[in-house]
Amino acid sequence: MKLTIAIFAGLLVFCAPRGYAQNTTAPAATPIAGVDDGALVLSARASKIIGSKVYKGDTSIGQIEDVLVDLNHATTTAVILSVGGFLGIGDKLVAVPVTAIKVDSEAKFTTNLTKEQLTNAPAFDFAKLK
Repeated sequence: MKLTIAIFAGLLVFCAPRGYAQNTTAPAATPIAGVDDGALVLSARASKIIGSKVYKGDTSIGQIEDVLVDLNHATTTAVILSVGGFLGIGDKLVAVPVTAIKVDSEAKFTTNLTKEQLTNAPAFDFAKLK
């Protein structure tokens, strides 16, 4: 019995976690080429843009459903708007150039496009994407 207890105690000592000294200094941050802090400050997160309403004057004419980006050229290709319909029923998706959407100082998205232009525009199909 004493031998079993001694073996068990030896295993506990051998398997117990060992304390290691922690390195308290963080490694120095190395900037990644091509990331401009000034440009980042003026940027907006796509996750915050998606779901936002787009207005012509004071009238909501659509909602941002997605943002298309060209990763090879580091550009935003288009904004996909949901237009037409009511509460998501009967709406269609339309691709709009980024230059057609503006944001004011109160983070309200506006456009000069009319509701008729958007509802008469060809429907966008995500299946066209690679």
